Amino acid sequence: MEFTQRQKDILETVVEEYIRLAQPISSQLLEERYDFGVSPATIRNEMLALSEQGFLMQPHTASGRVPTDKGYRFFVDEILREPKQKEQEHMFEELGDVFEEAGMIAKNLAGLASVLTAVYLEKKGMLFKEGWEELLEEPEFDNRSTVKNFAKLVEEFEERAGEFPQGSGIQVFIGREAPFSNAKEFSIMIADFSFPEGEKGKVALLGPKRMAYHKNIRLLESLL
Repeated sequence: MEFTQRQKDILETVVEEYIRLAQPISSQLLEERYDFGVSPATIRNEMLALSEQGFLMQPHTASGRVPTDKGYRFFVDEILREPKQKEQEHMFEELGDVFEEAGMIAKNLAGLASVLTAVYLEKKGMLFKEGWEELLEEPEFDNRSTVKNFAKLVEEFEERAGEFPQGSGIQVFIGREAPFSNAKEFSIMIADFSFPEGEKGKVALLGPKRMAYHKNIRLLESLL
């Protein structure tokens, strides 16, 4: 799908604002907060065009718009196309214990990413999970069925984490893209990493589709 630069800018801004506010984004808000160099009517028309193309949706009559899975996918693909940031030093390279290191990775990333962080060790098949408390404060989890579905997703991920191929870089699954039965409301990011001792594993960030993709992708890149 070919976009004009303006449509691309508006779509990315809607996604960013929805991630920040957790509420439908109106053309009025965009007009007040950003200078797209066009009239409010033009912004409305562009948002309508993006909706007709399947990148945005209007959850309620007379409300603003939210990203669809297709809109999130476009947003994430744009981030993944950006040049990788300068490689960071491995934060835990002085540690000698693989389990201690894996636990610290989970704890540190969970604190930074506001998602559930799971670390899987390839040979040991063990998962460290951190971040439940912060994650459950997100508005999506006010709904009991969402909490239930997420718990089932995490359980299924634990059972099948070893099935994801090593060496695939960062993989981002949005909604139904994920090969799990309870994933439609959520997103999963998975990246490979290696310990200094040679142990290989994966780190996964699991959370609502309204997650901070840019920040989380950069965090995972620091592990590659």
